[in-house]
Amino acid sequence: MKLRIHYFKPSFLLRLVRSIWASRKVTASRGIVPIRIKNLFLSLNITVAPSARFVCNGVLRIEKFRGGSEPISIVLGEMSELIIDGDFIIGNGTRIIIDTGASLYIGGKRLESASGITERSLIAVRKKIHIGADCIIAWNVFITDCDWHSIYGKDMQDDVTIGDHVWIACNTSILKGSNIGNNCIIGAHSIMSKKTIPNNTLAAGNPIKIIENNIRWSRDILDPDEIFDLRPAEGELETQ
Repeated sequence: MKLRIHYFKPSFLLRLVRSIWASRKVTASRGIVPIRIKNLFLSLNITVAPSARFVCNGVLRIEKFRGGSEPISIVLGEMSELIIDGDFIIGNGTRIIIDTGASLYIGGKRLESASGITERSLIAVRKKIHIGADCIIAWNVFITDCDWHSIYGKDMQDDVTIGDHVWIACNTSILKGSNIGNNCIIGAHSIMSKKTIPNNTLAAGNPIKIIENNIRWSRDILDPDEIFDLRPAEGELETQ
């Protein structure tokens, strides 16, 4: 059996040590080292309250996007829960904040080549946010289920659900009460609040509106001939 040379490089060994140390914060996992830090000098802070659960059923990769260097922060309050149910990437500058008693579910990779957050995005959970499998979240995205301040006569919190295989483009805000179906695209600079977007839909704008139905998309850049091999739209019958 041949060992790869990079296993003996100091940078690899240091990244391995940092990955093992960060993985100590995970309370349940299917792997020995569920958190993998790709970039040696990228700062990562994980704070897990004693009564919180951090479940990682895949590999959580910590990496920087195109030279970014902002620190990553994951904070779980008391009695809170973070479940990452497959391989997932978190990029530089991303912050995940889960309040006391709150729950965040992230499906991770299933059929796509990868699933993750590109960089500099914020997920703030007051009670419950569900993000399905094969989702990709671009830079400067804000996802929250709460106003975080009280408004007289208004509900402060409403759960957020994001389906499987959803692409959320840059500079977008997904706010309380948002429900996004499977296989959707949310266009750049959109603001969504207390709206429901059906499956297979391109939606964009402020306020958000439906632009096109029956769409298909892939995380990877495909040749024109490969477009026809994409998964069928939700509910669409495949021809023989």
